[in-house]
Amino acid sequence: MEPTALKPFSLWPVVMMTLLSVGLVNHVIVVPLLLDAAKRDAWLSVPVALIVALPVVALPLHRVLIKLNGERIDTWLKRRMPRFFAWLLIVFFIAISLLVAFGTMVDVVRWTSATYLPDTPQLIVCCIFGGLCLYAAVSGLRAIAYISCILLPVVVLLGDFVMSANMPAKDYHYLLPMLENGFSPVLRGALNSLTSFMEITFLLLIQHHFKSRFKAWHLMLLTVVLGLLTLGPTIGAITEFGPEEASNMRYPAYSQWRMVKIGDYFEHVDFFAVFQWLSGAFIRIAVPIYIVNELGPFRRLKRQWIGMSVAAVLIVTGTYVMLKHMRYYRAMLEFYFSFAWIALLAVLLLLWAIPAKADRKKAISTGGRRR
Repeated sequence: MEPTALKPFSLWPVVMMTLLSVGLVNHVIVVPLLLDAAKRDAWLSVPVALIVALPVVALPLHRVLIKLNGERIDTWLKRRMPRFFAWLLIVFFIAISLLVAFGTMVDVVRWTSATYLPDTPQLIVCCIFGGLCLYAAVSGLRAIAYISCILLPVVVLLGDFVMSANMPAKDYHYLLPMLENGFSPVLRGALNSLTSFMEITFLLLIQHHFKSRFKAWHLMLLTVVLGLLTLGPTIGAITEFGPEEASNMRYPAYSQWRMVKIGDYFEHVDFFAVFQWLSGAFIRIAVPIYIVNELGPFRRLKRQWIGMSVAAVLIVTGTYVMLKHMRYYRAMLEFYFSFAWIALLAVLLLLWAIPAKADRKKAISTGGRRR
């Protein structure tokens, strides 16, 4: 990897990268789960989840970022606990990274086959998109971050466009009455939304690449913006299609694009949705590939692309197998979004409880290096 690819970068590209990566799951993947769980009240689940997420990012997450102080997390852990337990946490981070990339790839390929490339073999789609993400990961996290700075403004403009274009078709009376079926559906939806918010903890795995530190209000503002990325398409789906019809849709965000018309002569502008979706998925898969290589056993190799290629092959192979068993994938997706936030929060609290100062003997044995 070129030395320039390893140079630290500012927080703004990190924010862009996070909005594209976590924003995809908030904007696309979690919305049908919210609608299925809470129907008309799905939009209320987002502020409920925010009530929990904001203190988490302001206290434990922010404090752990300060304690890490630019040191790579695996090195930091090995200096403060027995290597066996440190490796357990590292394996957890690797597994959750692979799971995020795998789930994203499955959704992208399935959506691609169901919409604009129905006759293209799914294996071809997996290999081509996986190859592009691998190339980005090999180019380095710095390259991925700066690509995000190019992609995100276009994605935001397209999102504002579809929201404005569909305004005449929206009926906000569909949002009422609130809490018609009690508060339980809202809580179930909030649990799904919490997992997507907790993915902001992935910042811990790449913080040693940052030039400066996040402040607490930075993290809180970023979390609120991610919440708005969930709230917008959820309200849009309910007001445009009604709560019952919206809850039956697999891709409500994409269905909103299919309603867009420009005057009397321009229809079917849903190809813009392809750019939005693939931009987020590209970053969301490339970053975990990079993380897996950096934390995994292949990072000591001179040719970094070998470890990243292994991660990419695992993701593509797992995706192709799972595409033939979508019923199991649906169950896995619901389980992940219902309970993964518990594991992520537990690990975050554990890191918060670990003393900031390393054991002297371990610091000497590891050389006390920053990275």
